[in-house]
Amino acid sequence: MGIEMYKFIIFFISLSLCLSVQATEQKNSDLQSFIENAEICQHLASEWDSSLPQVQQRYIEEQIDIVCPKAKHLREVIKRGYHDNKKIMEMIERYDF
Repeated sequence: MGIEMYKFIIFFISLSLCLSVQATEQKNSDLQSFIENAEICQHLASEWDSSLPQVQQRYIEEQIDIVCPKAKHLREVIKRGYHDNKKIMEMIERYDF
């Protein structure tokens, strides 16, 4: 093999490692975003009360409509990415919304 072939192999390996690290970082970012959104979603749901003024009720409902769908979407993304990680799967299933 010539030097060009070695350069190509090293380049390919380096590229593969970079993409692997980026994929791991994205998965961790998705997991962190899910936790944040799920916590906020549950908190907002617990804050809503029929005795609150209507303005406050609407504000909470608007925030729920923003945050909860994000959490639900990220849960599905995480299920696909971590389906073989029992600990993470158990953790995300604790959230109910």
